Amino acid sequence: MNILGIHCGHDASLALVRDGKLISSISVERYSRNKKDTFLSSEALDRFLFDNQMSLDDIDTITMGFWNKSYCDWLEIYSPKDNTYPFSQMGTYNKESIIMNHLPDSEYDNKVRSTEYGYTLPWYIDRIQPPYANTVLTAGYEIPLNCVIKGYDRVIPGYFVDHHAAHAAAAFYSSPFKQAAIMTVDASMNDPENCSGYYVGDGESLSNFREPGLMIGTFYDAATELLGLGPGTTKAGVLMGLAAFGKVSGHVKENAEEWIKPLWDRNSPIQDNQYIDWLFSQITGKFPHIGDLKSEIANQDKDAHFYQRNYQTVYNKGDYNKQEVMDHAAAIQYLCERAMVKYAQDLYEETKEFNGGNLCLAGGVALNCNANFKIKTETGFDNIHFFPACGDDGISAGSAMHAAHKILNYPRVQYKSNEICYLGTNYTHQPDIPTELQSVIKGYDIDLTVIANKLAEGEILCWYQGRSELGPRALGNRSFVTNPAIKEMKDTLNAKVKMREWFRPFAPVVLEERKEEWFDMDFESPYMLYTVPCKRPQDIPSAVHIDNSARVQTITPEHNYNFWRLILEFEKVTGIPVVMNTSLNIKGEPIVETPEDALKLFIESEVTMLVINGVMYFKELQS
Repeated sequence: MNILGIHCGHDASLALVRDGKLISSISVERYSRNKKDTFLSSEALDRFLFDNQMSLDDIDTITMGFWNKSYCDWLEIYSPKDNTYPFSQMGTYNKESIIMNHLPDSEYDNKVRSTEYGYTLPWYIDRIQPPYANTVLTAGYEIPLNCVIKGYDRVIPGYFVDHHAAHAAAAFYSSPFKQAAIMTVDASMNDPENCSGYYVGDGESLSNFREPGLMIGTFYDAATELLGLGPGTTKAGVLMGLAAFGKVSGHVKENAEEWIKPLWDRNSPIQDNQYIDWLFSQITGKFPHIGDLKSEIANQDKDAHFYQRNYQTVYNKGDYNKQEVMDHAAAIQYLCERAMVKYAQDLYEETKEFNGGNLCLAGGVALNCNANFKIKTETGFDNIHFFPACGDDGISAGSAMHAAHKILNYPRVQYKSNEICYLGTNYTHQPDIPTELQSVIKGYDIDLTVIANKLAEGEILCWYQGRSELGPRALGNRSFVTNPAIKEMKDTLNAKVKMREWFRPFAPVVLEERKEEWFDMDFESPYMLYTVPCKRPQDIPSAVHIDNSARVQTITPEHNYNFWRLILEFEKVTGIPVVMNTSLNIKGEPIVETPEDALKLFIESEVTMLVINGVMYFKELQS
């Protein structure tokens, strides 16, 4: 059985689960070349099917964790009851299934509040528009659908899977754990109360534990924008990078526990629309007047950001050198970390009898590497697993995995070590060198010794191989690779290659067998999702943060043999089993997808060395 998972909205994506196994997933931005693309086009679908050697006839089920008709031009979805009520939008409105029974309002009202169905959601009723208000809530997370692809006459059965249940499914079903606690932490465009979930997994079973009402992601996104860094959904990583250069005041540390309580405590008055305004004012001394955080965006343009309001930002956009701004960013990051630790520890205590010491993390906030390390070292969990596409780009895969295991009862698949890192398309061809550049760009059979020596001398490598990475991080298949021992390399990459802010950090990649010699860690980090202390910062100054920490990726030959061999060869030349890695793209563009994308970036940049699938290219000066 082939399950097609889709996600339209920011970080639109596609995924394929076949007979219970996730075999392919990709962010639409890699196809469209539009960063954080929201639109799921028919062209993207056609290309995804082609890349997976499929046709529409091969699709048995379609799943989604968010649906907005304005973001997709090829699909209509209907109630399976009588196929008469098309949906225009479905979002993260509840943690229950909606069955299209079209009951009278009074009967619906009684059912939704009955103990028989075990859940009371008084805020939910006014979110469903007729005729969907006449529905029955039952235990579960999915809504059955009929899916109709334009120009294709077959009705395909489908499911809408609750957004956070899809996050949880992606994390748990891709993990090696039989039992685990799962927490999802996100921002929300609809309601700050609907930003998170507590779940527990046992075998094929995945159950919602409770709704903590966590709004860390909402706070982080709002603060990012208020500091003038840009829309939070796209610039949260900028705040995290800037925070490293700030200092957290004693005032913030002394009051942190009280300030953050509404971020994690479901019994706190988080429904106060001015809470984030107030919290931001405690940090900065300025009240930003965001307005009503619960305001809907239905009447805004499709690309409008939730926090676009008629207010003046506290700081001039782009003015990142002010120590005041850096200190505020550090305070925001500190509060986020403390709330995440509290959230995770509460989950551990509530589930310790049946979590097996295991935690699965998902949602956009799971990309916060600093917070992840605090969870790893300050809570009771022994093991943590991430789905590499933690954010909404993982929703397509999560909804499909949920349907496979929880609805269609396929047994779980035991994935090989780090198998889910690379689920994009494998392009095996070499790009055509433009005629006018054939005398400048020369190709040779790969020689890792030659490459390692050039890296040691300070050259920058565009490294392209195999299937593209799942998620936003370059993990050794679409990477810029450099020598971390050269102190100026960070500034060179940011200013002359990546074309981005001076403070943005880079990640070291270390041979798994050598990690404890170089970093204070005794665990794997294959997805670059922990920030850990560096033991030898003076030896790799470009790859560490100002506090001598680093966002580390560990690598094994089983994980990525060719990348592991490159680092091993670099160690033979330099004595350093670490290279510096960053995604193969420039500011404002997605990571490259095809060999042609990689060649174009190479031609337009100052980089002089490129590897594509076993062929190395050099720009040669003409006499």
